[in-house]
Amino acid sequence: MYLRGTHRSVADRLKLSTRRDLGAGNFFWHVCEIARDPDRPLLFRREGGTTTGHSLDRLRARVLRCARWYAGEGVGPGTRVGVQLTDGLAGFVQHIAITALGGVTTLTNPRMPPGTAAHYFARTDTALVVTDLDPPAVSGIRFVDEATVGASGDGPVPERYRHRDDDLVLISHSSGTTGVPKPTAFAHRTFSVGKRERLWKFPSLRTDRMLTALPHSHSSGISYLSLALMLGLPTMLADGTSGEAVAEAMNAFEPTLVLGFPGTLAELPIDALTTEAAGAVHTWMGMGDASHERHIRPLVAIGHTRANGAVTAGSTYVDGLGSSEMGMVLFKHAYTADSTSYARAIGKPVRVVREAAALDDAGRVLPPGRAGLLGVRTPSVTPGYVNDEKLNHLARRGDFFLTGDVVRQDENGTWYHLDRTPDVIETGGGPVYSLPLEEVVLNETKALDAAVIAVADPARPGRSLPAAVVLFGHGDPPGAEEIRAACNSALMRAGLAELAAVVVAGSRSELPVGVTGKVLKRELRERHRELLIGASGTARQKGTNG
Repeated sequence: MYLRGTHRSVADRLKLSTRRDLGAGNFFWHVCEIARDPDRPLLFRREGGTTTGHSLDRLRARVLRCARWYAGEGVGPGTRVGVQLTDGLAGFVQHIAITALGGVTTLTNPRMPPGTAAHYFARTDTALVVTDLDPPAVSGIRFVDEATVGASGDGPVPERYRHRDDDLVLISHSSGTTGVPKPTAFAHRTFSVGKRERLWKFPSLRTDRMLTALPHSHSSGISYLSLALMLGLPTMLADGTSGEAVAEAMNAFEPTLVLGFPGTLAELPIDALTTEAAGAVHTWMGMGDASHERHIRPLVAIGHTRANGAVTAGSTYVDGLGSSEMGMVLFKHAYTADSTSYARAIGKPVRVVREAAALDDAGRVLPPGRAGLLGVRTPSVTPGYVNDEKLNHLARRGDFFLTGDVVRQDENGTWYHLDRTPDVIETGGGPVYSLPLEEVVLNETKALDAAVIAVADPARPGRSLPAAVVLFGHGDPPGAEEIRAACNSALMRAGLAELAAVVVAGSRSELPVGVTGKVLKRELRERHRELLIGASGTARQKGTNG
């Protein structure tokens, strides 16, 4: 618990946490009321090669201008307004302005293909979209240039909407790695549950500075920017989620905390960091899917740790498993430079989770040691998917919400992440989980990235075998058969299924990622389904260099 030397005092945080009406739809106005330093820059961006800070006062003025414009356009309680911006801070401002009127932000990644985005807006009943992209011509949807929103000058300040607990404030799409992006709803009360807890537990000393490399067109980006304002924590937005963009932002800002999805943090070019930036970090936070050991170890080897008045080399990586539907990270596991055991451990549920369980297909709770579907009961869970009752029904087993993950728990209460449910490889000998195999492949090859996928088993129609697609960052990679032999020896020692084939990706396009940086295993399965079957229908060679 952080009580002394924080950006917001104990009294300030107590004021926020005890306000019963505080929620995701009105947090900004509560912060403006309690802040004693409204002119202090809090949110930072790289603009024109320099770092620009934005204070609460400056943000409030922008929000009010935008809210006046939206009110003039008829936006009110329940109105759904699309926001698709490359500028993450502008998207955050638009979201606050929309919710101030009781509207609902339909947040959309700017990298989403135009056709998919148009379908998503139509699916969520979104007729007005604010964007800084070239708008497509789509019937029934009005696209507005973000530069015109709030540019009409002064006017009467619209009355702020008084939110009820179950009012929707945000619709944010899932990653889309397992299919079409799902529109996940977030409500005023449930989306604020995690932030109330973190008012006391998130690092927020006056020496702390945060960099968020999360996609700010995603609920996670909105969540942590909201938390930053509540804590008064200076925060840099890295609009680009590439490793190079994060390194540039780190060098400019020298943060002590760095947040991102695992794929972004895995690609951070550590040798591009200045000595000051590398040394400033004490905590990395990965979230969404759990991270691999191969990607964690280089990060915890740099930075510093303060404990009992002493400073030691090496930082901490807080590995968090969560999902869009949960509204926050549900499991946490901390790794340091001294950690020796990984094995896809995700630790234990965070405090807000009332119950987590591994379930069988019928929804029965499985004992420790058995792999099952992760079901959780938590007040932060989504009210549901927008306009999709079938999906809402499939996502529940009794009182549990299914996260789409396969997990197991050991006898000591530690949980392990085994797979996403669509990625389980159904072999003739039973299910094989891809993530533990990927852990071994990455450690053995030292590759930049890898994915283990299902390919058709030539000997068993309807069944699959595991194959790995491996991407190396630079240099000449080994041959596919050499990689397969080395990985299979390591997999055999670990008691895991062996690879039937290896594909060496020649570029990122051959190991593609989606708009949130997650590997598109669905595309890889389609691309390599017949990898082991030749044109004549017979078995073919098991190694392929891209």
